[in-house]
Amino acid sequence: MSHGTHLESAFTRAAHAVLDHLAITSGLSTWALCRTDPTGSHTLVVVDHHQIVRPHTTIDEPLGADAPHRIVEPITFPNGQYFGEMVGYGSHSREVTHAQVQVLASLLGALAAAEVALATERRESQLRDGLLDPLTGLATRQGWEQRIRSDEQFCREFGETAAVLVIELDELKRSNETQGHSVGDEQLRLAGTVLREVLGGHHFAARITGDRLGALMIGVNDHEMGELERTTRQALAAAEVSAAIGVVRRRPETGLSGAMAAADEIIEQTHAVERVAVADAGHVAALMDAMDRGAIRAYFQPIVDLRTGEVVALEALARWQSADGVREPDQFLPQLQQAGLLGALFDRILDDGLEKLVEFRRVSPNLQLAVNFEFDTKPVNSLIDTVRDRLARHNLPPSALSLELSERQTFELPVDVLHELFAVAEMGVQLMLDDFGTGFASLETLTTLPVTGVKLDRRFTGQVVHGERESIVVKAMIALAAETGLTVIAEGIETQLQCDRLVRMGCRLGQGYLFALPQPADSLATVLSAPLVSTF
Repeated sequence: MSHGTHLESAFTRAAHAVLDHLAITSGLSTWALCRTDPTGSHTLVVVDHHQIVRPHTTIDEPLGADAPHRIVEPITFPNGQYFGEMVGYGSHSREVTHAQVQVLASLLGALAAAEVALATERRESQLRDGLLDPLTGLATRQGWEQRIRSDEQFCREFGETAAVLVIELDELKRSNETQGHSVGDEQLRLAGTVLREVLGGHHFAARITGDRLGALMIGVNDHEMGELERTTRQALAAAEVSAAIGVVRRRPETGLSGAMAAADEIIEQTHAVERVAVADAGHVAALMDAMDRGAIRAYFQPIVDLRTGEVVALEALARWQSADGVREPDQFLPQLQQAGLLGALFDRILDDGLEKLVEFRRVSPNLQLAVNFEFDTKPVNSLIDTVRDRLARHNLPPSALSLELSERQTFELPVDVLHELFAVAEMGVQLMLDDFGTGFASLETLTTLPVTGVKLDRRFTGQVVHGERESIVVKAMIALAAETGLTVIAEGIETQLQCDRLVRMGCRLGQGYLFALPQPADSLATVLSAPLVSTF
């Protein structure tokens, strides 16, 4: 059983007494007074000898819905306004007349109405009489702390909805340091004026720290919260005041202090996102500059005939030659993807690769170029135009180029992208399925896309020298691709033993560190002039 303290209102003490009386006379072991608002239901006062139900707790399901005996009686103000309900339930019950419960509910409703009216009148007078901060015209921090305590008591007693709005002025500290306190003071004055006008005297507002303002809003619903936040943001922006805002509804379990902590967390998260965005923006700008200057360019890794060691193709791979050294794609591709610039990177590597291919073909006339393509970064209907333009610019036939698509991209291909790929294939450009065997789309892709070959993922290449079962799986994958008329290229070959095993399994082409690392164009003359390996 839960009893009141000397701090509780007459209403709460009366509610305890009523529920105690009903628990004794009805035989129902649990009684609760509940409030329901747009956020859900929660308990205000509870009498429960089993101490299972506790006051000031959100209710996910109707109390006692499965109990053998249950009584629910609404509580209304004298004017008919709904306030809440009394719920009693248990496994045993004595006869209690409905009229008796109604009378007790009416008494509680009348008492609640009177006390809520008095509390509301007291709160409104405090809005007018609070100590004022001279810069913002809002209450002081002392007034804020006093109001938090009194409003929390009010919400706990009567189950009123409430929310906290916190505004942090982003540039106040910097303005004080760089432009003097007069500029910072002006920002505070503007922000205080905005908040007073938005609240319109209906809610309590204060300057809660040097650069933070806050508002306590009692009795607001979700729509009103959203409108207050939207209007505040717009008004601050119009006044050219940069600020982060956190708005959080009070929960019965954590109270207004919990809402304050949650609002602070929202503001911190906002600043964290902004810091990342600024850093990312700077990094993306550096990447774009690197592409413009040619610092991000194609490196080339040979694809060889495993039986003869002849270089038959080169894969163009993006590398960034920065002041810190050569950067691998995983150090800059995520930022480019977030910025929607992978298409620009594809254009850059394609153009750079084809330009160098013209030079390489003077040594090896039938050499091909492979370029990785991410279709989701290209505008619809631009791939065919880009490829045709670049091939014409460098006077190269379509057969000199192959585009590699990672297997993850081919799962649930959009129709427009599928049409683009068919159009490119009809030109005579080869389409290769990269990372073959790593996803769920492999078999379907072989029948739905005009691919001419597959690249066996490096994890399978490494398995050919392991157990018998692993070798059988790899051999079956090579045979499957060969049976459908596809070229098979094994990636990630690092040892001669892997190379030998792959040849015996029917794999003709491969690439990896055994033959050559990815390298700039001016290092390839030696690579192209002689066989890299001769297995047989």
